[in-house]
Amino acid sequence: KQWYQRRVRGEGEDGDDEDEEDDDDEEEEAMEGMEITDATGANLQAIRRTIYLTIQSSLTFEECIHKLKKLQFKPGQEKILVQMVLECCSQERSYNKFYGLLGERYCRLKKEYIPLFVETFQEQFETIHRLETTKLRNVACCFAHMLYTDALPWTVFSIIRLTENETTSSSRVFIKILLQEIASQMGEKKMKERFADATLQVCFEGLFPRDDPRNTRFSINYFTAIGLGYLTEELREWLKSVPVPVPSLEGLQSGSSSSSSSSSSSSSESSDSSDSSDSEEENSSKNKASAPRTKPDSEAPRPTVDSRGRRRPMNMMVEHPVDDSPERNKRTDKRDGRSERRGRHRDESPAQEKR
Repeated sequence: KQWYQRRVRGEGEDGDDEDEEDDDDEEEEAMEGMEITDATGANLQAIRRTIYLTIQSSLTFEECIHKLKKLQFKPGQEKILVQMVLECCSQERSYNKFYGLLGERYCRLKKEYIPLFVETFQEQFETIHRLETTKLRNVACCFAHMLYTDALPWTVFSIIRLTENETTSSSRVFIKILLQEIASQMGEKKMKERFADATLQVCFEGLFPRDDPRNTRFSINYFTAIGLGYLTEELREWLKSVPVPVPSLEGLQSGSSSSSSSSSSSSSESSDSSDSSDSEEENSSKNKASAPRTKPDSEAPRPTVDSRGRRRPMNMMVEHPVDDSPERNKRTDKRDGRSERRGRHRDESPAQEKR
């Protein structure tokens, strides 16, 4: 009854509306506190597309930086820009200095991009075997530009460990292009001064290893092969001063025991071989005794001579006996007479032939 009275007065509708408004306000407050994340990667693809179109539509690196600064990146999206710069650089047919200048200017304008480029350098070096030759060269030239302009710190060389076991053919080619490009831009004198800097020797321990003489020789041979052997002068002197390792007593004892065992095994093998040779000689002598005796070459049948002085073998004499009958001799004499007359006829002069 009370509900009906309120319904008639119109009080119930207002109360319900107020309750619904309160519920909507609470839901909006809860939604504002929640963060919606896109798990499909659509936002990432949109950002990459925008950066790619901005880079490709710019004539100069300064224009490109001016356009990219207008894009508002959220915290954590700066690395996408660094990756896109290197990816666009690798897609070129040959190295374009545009990307090296772009990376250099970003490192100078905003210092927070320097650790991002260093991190990307490490990732590229670890996965360099996945790149083709052209892409590898472009990426190496881009990092070389940023290094010789001091946009990137030379502490990135601490990532490289130049040994035979810890490098691949692709990583060696990457290091070769990187160092040769830096040397071509800086020159031999500045290059030697930079690698002789005392503050950077810790970073160059991977390039010039001194933990094992084998690794040291590999590094010296590598730098000599790529035309940068002048960087290994100190390493050569250090290798000369390294004492030659002396074998221990345990090693000598083990070596002598192995040599004695080998000598005993060789003596047993020689005795076995001598026994086998004796047995083979006995078998061969028995076989010779049991084999039938053959006639010597002097007792072999010799070819006979027919009545006309022609030599014929014995087998031909047996299979086809020579006919020495007088009738055969007459036929042969007639044949010889005809041949003689023909010869005289050829020797006569043309005048006699006309007569």
